[in-house]
Amino acid sequence: MSVTRNMRRWRAFEIAALTLLVLAQLGGGQGTQGLGVAVASQAQAPQSQATGQEFRVDPLRGPVDLGLQDPALVGAIDIHAHLDPDAPGSGGVVRGIDAFDAARIAKQRGMRGFVFKTHQDPASAGIAYLVRKHGTPGLEIFGRMAQNLSTGGINVAALEHFTQIKGGWGRIVEMPTRDSEFRARTEDPATLAQTRPWILLQQPTAPKYVSVSRNGELLPEVKHFLGVMAKLRTVDSNGRLALATGHASPEEHLLLAREGRRLGMQVVLTHPREIPQLEEAAKLGAYMEITVGAVVRNATAARDAAGWIRRIGAASIILSTDCGQMSNPLPSDCIALAARALRGHGVTDRELDLMLKENPAKLLGLAPWTRGGGR
Repeated sequence: MSVTRNMRRWRAFEIAALTLLVLAQLGGGQGTQGLGVAVASQAQAPQSQATGQEFRVDPLRGPVDLGLQDPALVGAIDIHAHLDPDAPGSGGVVRGIDAFDAARIAKQRGMRGFVFKTHQDPASAGIAYLVRKHGTPGLEIFGRMAQNLSTGGINVAALEHFTQIKGGWGRIVEMPTRDSEFRARTEDPATLAQTRPWILLQQPTAPKYVSVSRNGELLPEVKHFLGVMAKLRTVDSNGRLALATGHASPEEHLLLAREGRRLGMQVVLTHPREIPQLEEAAKLGAYMEITVGAVVRNATAARDAAGWIRRIGAASIILSTDCGQMSNPLPSDCIALAARALRGHGVTDRELDLMLKENPAKLLGLAPWTRGGGR
């Protein structure tokens, strides 16, 4: 009898575990309502580091809303979120959540806002307007557009159009990313069908990348573009544009930061990694972007990021997620997990506030964030 009773208990346990797993998969984007008590208790558990199990994502089904809470989320602005509607990213990476759902979750977690980044078009500015008006009023949502081949390369017409989209929420303009010369010169042509399929559709004589410099100097058209950018203001909101340096070479990051700061613009170096030019760019007043999607995945990346923060100083760094894809945690969960991991390597809450709240607000021209009041 005892054997039979134990088998029944084990079978009941298996059914309960399977039920929780199914609920977790069905609960994507539904927060604690979809995931139940197990996630709610996990969200409040005091942890200094991510365990490696919290963010495991099935890339075929997409990320599940873990419902994580963390003080680092309250007032945070993620300046680098990849959301729908958008085309797949490099390698065919599909977005796992749209801007409306991302905004709803961000507000639930106490975030101040986020920036929707698009590599290939200016649509993020229009989506920001729609989500602000019809989705989550009161949340600070902006657009970020890169100057790639699909937007005409270094193109002042695309720049001016971005600033004139209703609402004026296009706020960060980025130098070339997927079509940057630095990236194109190091890519494997055999991978073009996945990374840049439009190149295979062009005429043989068509440009294969967008250049920003030659012989250690910014191209004249880039200097002209930056000069126009510094003078433009966004429609309706009268905002100033901020410059992101894109997928640039180490030397180009510094050239762009120097010119942008000379013109009085806020500048962020797009996830530049460890390059010798970081200290000089920081002295110019530019921000360094650390994307924490990798930080939550392994301890080495978290340790390296903490070392970078000690080296450069939190006052010159912005933490963003570069998340929202099917293969990554949701942006809000990514921030919570990264904050835990970085605290485990000695990063303080004060430093997290600078990098997630105060510095992004300055970059975007928003009122300062203050503890307790939110802004």
